[in-house]
Amino acid sequence: MPIKVLYIDDEPELCELFVDFFSSEDINIQAFSDTRLGLESAKATDFDLVFLDFRMPGINGDQVAHSIEKKIPFYIITGESEPVLTYPFTAVLSKPFDDKKIQQILKALLTFKSLSTSK
Repeated sequence: MPIKVLYIDDEPELCELFVDFFSSEDINIQAFSDTRLGLESAKATDFDLVFLDFRMPGINGDQVAHSIEKKIPFYIITGESEPVLTYPFTAVLSKPFDDKKIQQILKALLTFKSLSTSK
């Protein structure tokens, strides 16, 4: 069973790159450059993991995470050296994102989910 990942970033090119680079048979990624659509999808879909850009027009990733209100891993991706965060993110990742770090995160979740479902 594939993991479901949500990625929200106001830059459409980064959304496309994220999907192209990290999607696979085992990883289903939905990416949104429109924050409102991303939030609607987050509330309607049981995602296993969320990646959020920090700085977006009219809202930041911290506010988006608070709006989603699900108990799953959340990662913030930012170019800021010390973003002010109130949501308990799993980790803060630097932008541009490190593809090897993202792959490690996804692989760890895949391993965890396969171990959880095999019990």
